[in-house]
Amino acid sequence: MLDLRQLDLNLLLAFDAIYQQRSVTRAAEVMCLSQPAMSNALRRLRDLCGDPL
Repeated sequence: MLDLRQLDLNLLLAFDAIYQQRSVTRAAEVMCLSQPAMSNALRRLRDLCGDPL
């Protein structure tokens, strides 16, 4: 189960950018992050939510 106390709200912003841009690379550019940093944020969110993809 997701523990909201552990949730970094920046991860939700990263997810929103990826969803809107349909690309991790473009989302990283929009948020002024490197592509590896954006991928790391996505991995952290997936780990937190228990997404095994």
